[in-house]
Amino acid sequence: MKLVRIFAVLTLILALVYFLTQNAGDASKVYVDLLFTEFPAAPVSMIMLGALAAGILIGYGVGVTSILSSKADNRSLRTKNRRLSDELNDLRNVAIDEGIYDSEDEDV
Repeated sequence: MKLVRIFAVLTLILALVYFLTQNAGDASKVYVDLLFTEFPAAPVSMIMLGALAAGILIGYGVGVTSILSSKADNRSLRTKNRRLSDELNDLRNVAIDEGIYDSEDEDV
């Protein structure tokens, strides 16, 4: 639930920054040449906002992936621990075969 709240707050912040950057004038235009497209007059504020948004989304994705993999590892270790505890309890409660002690006494 925390991750959803954090994502909502970050989205709200990005929306606020976008509306605040609408006041930038024509003097802040730059030429951007990406691999497949070109922007002859892109506002610097939008480039910065895009870089910030991409960084936040990538960081959020990495964080979610890390948390989910840690939870999966934790779940598998708990399952293994429970299985081993059950096996140990079963081995502790095994009835002792009296025939084992009789055969040892005969060999001596």
